[in-house]
Amino acid sequence: MAKQQKRDSAYYEDRLKREYLAIHADLKAGKYRTVADAAIAAGLKKPRTRLQELKNAWLKASAPEQGNFLLWLTGTGVGLSTMPSSSASLSFTVAIDRRLSPAAILRINEIIARRHLKPGDVMAEMGYPKLNTSVSTALRQGWKLKSDVITALEKWLIANSTV
Repeated sequence: MAKQQKRDSAYYEDRLKREYLAIHADLKAGKYRTVADAAIAAGLKKPRTRLQELKNAWLKASAPEQGNFLLWLTGTGVGLSTMPSSSASLSFTVAIDRRLSPAAILRINEIIARRHLKPGDVMAEMGYPKLNTSVSTALRQGWKLKSDVITALEKWLIANSTV
C-alpha cells in the first residue's frame, strides 16, 4: 500500500511554484500572509468553516477555559442537548469521548472540596478500590475513562447533587 503524501505548507508552496507562478510571486511579494492563504486563492485548498474553527479552538482550550465557555453558553440561553439518557437528572454531560467534560470536572472538584474527600475516597464510594487512580488522572490529566467508571461517576454525581 502506498504511503499517503504529507500535505504541509512545503507541499503547497512547491505546487504553487510549479503550477501557479503568479500566485507564488504574490506570496513571495507579501500579498498573501501564509502559504495556506495562497493555496486557497489558487483553489488547491478550501477555507476552513466556522465549525472547523470552533472544534479546533475547543480541542486546544484548557479544561478551565472549556468550563468557562460552557458557563457562558448556558448563560446565553443555549441548551446542550447532548446529554446521555443515563444522566437525565444531571444538568450537564459527564463525559465527551470518554473524557470528563469541563462541567463535570468543575462539579467533581467542588464536591471533593466541600466534602473534604480525596480521589481514592471517591473511587471507594463508587465501589472501586481506593488505589484506583482512573478518576484522579481523568481530572488532572484528561485521560479517558472506562464506560463502567463513567456510569458509576454519573450515579455518584446524582447521589451528591445536594452537596
